[in-house]
Amino acid sequence: MKVSVIIPTLNEEKNIKKSLSSIRRQKFSGEFEIIVADGGSEDKTVEIARKYADKIVTEHTRTIAAGRQAGAMVAEGEIYVYTDADAVVQKNWLENIVKPFEDKNVVAAYGWIVPLKGHSLEVFILKYLALIVAYLSSIIGLDYLAGSNMALRASAFKRVGGMNIHLTTGEDIDIIKRVRKLGKVVFVPEAVVKYSMRRIRNWGYRKYFLFHAKNYFMTHFFNKSASEYEPIR
Repeated sequence: MKVSVIIPTLNEEKNIKKSLSSIRRQKFSGEFEIIVADGGSEDKTVEIARKYADKIVTEHTRTIAAGRQAGAMVAEGEIYVYTDADAVVQKNWLENIVKPFEDKNVVAAYGWIVPLKGHSLEVFILKYLALIVAYLSSIIGLDYLAGSNMALRASAFKRVGGMNIHLTTGEDIDIIKRVRKLGKVVFVPEAVVKYSMRRIRNWGYRKYFLFHAKNYFMTHFFNKSASEYEPIR
């Protein structure tokens, strides 16, 4: 099956090369395309992306949900796989996150996120905390995931109307909630993405964890995510 890897971007010249090159180096037995959905970057993001991406599309809403949707609109794959411009993926990431879709009943999958940098104790705690939370939430059907490491069957994505482009954040949980009604959603711990610590560094642990805990709760139980999520560059 063909896979479309979609990366929304906005002024990510410092990170985009590392992210896209990690995707291009994938050990993947199938065919895949890389799509960059740019929100109108004013730096060299698009210039750098042209060296790695198969397609570049521009959207002007400047929300990550709109970027994810814009990429899907030009995607040719049977599976849409999402990551972020400041994330780095492991070499077998794509193979692992796509594998569950061999089961025709699977409509979505998401993987394990771990910190890209940090001191050893910090990385250890955040790494395994994410694993425990993801496991437990998948068991009870209230998925806790990151849009930097998720995949959706294209047919299911289209059936639910795609991303809610009006959401500022929480678009990842929202789309998974909607496709879950159509089939199985699978947590894949073998599919690993390393995420940037820049928001934690800027906000601090207390603000970061309180924000995401509240957003998770509000999105799952009240279908209402945070209306503000300022860019951190």
